[in-house]
Amino acid sequence: MKLGLAGAAGMAGLNGSSPGEACAQTAGASSQRRPNILFLLVDEQRYPTVYESEALKEFRRSYLPTQTALAQKGITFNRHYVASVACVPSRTSLYTGHYPSLHGVANTDGAAKAAEDPDMHWLTPGSVPTIGHYLRAAGYRTYWKGKWHVTEADLKVPGTSQVVTSYDANGFTDPAKEKVYLEADTLDPFGFSGWVGPEPHGSDPLRSGSSAPQGKQGRDPAISAQVVKLLQDLEASEDRTPWFVMASFTNPHDIALWGFFSNMMTRAQSRYDFSVPDYVPQEPFDQDRFARTRLEKLDGKPACQKSYKDAYSAFMQPSFANAQYYRLYYKLHADVDRHLAEVMHALDASSFRDDTIVIFTSDHGDLLGSHGGMHQKWYMAYEEALHVPLVIVPPGTAQARAVSMPTSHIDLAPTILGIAGVDAEAVRSEIASGFTDPLPLVGRDLSAIVRGEAGAAKAEPIYFMTDDDPSRGLDQKNFIGIAYDSVVQPNHVETVIAEIDGAVWKYSRYFDHPRYWSDPGTPGDDGVQDLVVKPLRREASDEGTDKRLYQQRIKTTPAAEEVEMYNVTADPMELDNLAGNAEWKEREAALRQLLAEQCAKKRLTPSSGAVPGETACRDA
Repeated sequence: MKLGLAGAAGMAGLNGSSPGEACAQTAGASSQRRPNILFLLVDEQRYPTVYESEALKEFRRSYLPTQTALAQKGITFNRHYVASVACVPSRTSLYTGHYPSLHGVANTDGAAKAAEDPDMHWLTPGSVPTIGHYLRAAGYRTYWKGKWHVTEADLKVPGTSQVVTSYDANGFTDPAKEKVYLEADTLDPFGFSGWVGPEPHGSDPLRSGSSAPQGKQGRDPAISAQVVKLLQDLEASEDRTPWFVMASFTNPHDIALWGFFSNMMTRAQSRYDFSVPDYVPQEPFDQDRFARTRLEKLDGKPACQKSYKDAYSAFMQPSFANAQYYRLYYKLHADVDRHLAEVMHALDASSFRDDTIVIFTSDHGDLLGSHGGMHQKWYMAYEEALHVPLVIVPPGTAQARAVSMPTSHIDLAPTILGIAGVDAEAVRSEIASGFTDPLPLVGRDLSAIVRGEAGAAKAEPIYFMTDDDPSRGLDQKNFIGIAYDSVVQPNHVETVIAEIDGAVWKYSRYFDHPRYWSDPGTPGDDGVQDLVVKPLRREASDEGTDKRLYQQRIKTTPAAEEVEMYNVTADPMELDNLAGNAEWKEREAALRQLLAEQCAKKRLTPSSGAVPGETACRDA
């Protein structure tokens, strides 16, 4: 039965898989009835900070009812962290259960890097399997709706970079255009069906979450409608094969659009709707506590942080943090919560409500002007950017619980498989022949905690890494065409977060990574260098000739490493960098050793070939 799901209801029907996979392959799967899985993913939503005001806490209770209800019924993981930043590497790590060192997706397109930039590597078919491949092999139907952002999945007008839309000139759904995407089924090679593009990415207000002006529509309302329609079609089908549905929303990512050009210029003011209703608190933060991080001088911190703060206006846009900015961020929380409600209402109205597990999280957070005025999520490992919400709601009725140990996005793939009763290693062995690098999952299966098994919540260290450098790329010039210097090195980060003696500690190593040099390799080898060419000015031109003066810089030795160390329990705003403090010398040595161990265990590299310049884990 077609039920109108073109593409996902075309060749693949409602199976959520390709014809060759439509017959359930159940190797590694439990014989018990397996639950459906609804994954609710938002973008740029951080875990509540310690400097939120009482008014903002009340706002959360009153105006984020869906997220509040999920927490009241599920298991809340209060120390959950992303595996990488920003959007693209974080999402790829979440979807595959591996770090960028293996899947290769380390940068986010935008700013200085277009999608075709030499350092912009996307997940390639047949490389590292996703959770969709695992679940399909175990007999699940797998669907994706909303933001994907790990491959170039958008359909393009032939011979151009122009995306094919699925909506009309005002952003409202065009069924005929949606059908083109559904029939193309561009995520099928990555283990999912039913995706409708284009990606909600970039400055086009019609591709924002909810910031299109009056009379127009962003993408989140359409994503919600697609998920609701899918759940209704699954309900109407006679097929009771278990399913996995990803509902991936854009907001509160629209906060990244905020800045000089989207607020101060007359044309831009009519392009976006950044209005904020009165129910959002006028002062979302405790002003005294927030001032301590907002006015931080960044002395004693890695140099790339101040460099990032200063460079942001060149490679993104000049920005300013005021009450409207902070309030808009939380208004966007309320916007996406309404769309989450629409999906949850559709689930509750179906027969699936009592045998579906719901997972809610975010791909990363946002600095939002903290730590001396930094924005978004690059060049650091602070709580505002890495610490995100995670709630898992088991089927039926259960008593709400909270888990305080550190957990990671890298744990979600094995946890989902554990929840589904799937033997991850057995399935990996079965599907391995179709991939170049199907290495064992490195995260922790948290499903025993979800089931409430005694003794399951034992703390283990978690690992974070980022090589994302949006300030560097082929389009390295500011809004008036003047070239700028990228954020200084060292700006590649790896971090260990661990619970030690009842406190949460965070240790970060900042290093210069030769993998991302212009001529990557092992420093000291012939030809290995980082060549940077910067145009300085345009000379007077003869007729038909344009003369420019360039500066050329060559580096053959990596910049010296820098270190951060925080007792996050005692210093939750991470103001006091304890690295190098003689009083904490032994703790620093222990964390340095722990970072080396976590790196060796989890920072895997491709088995299919060597990656020039990929840095081996540093010995303690």
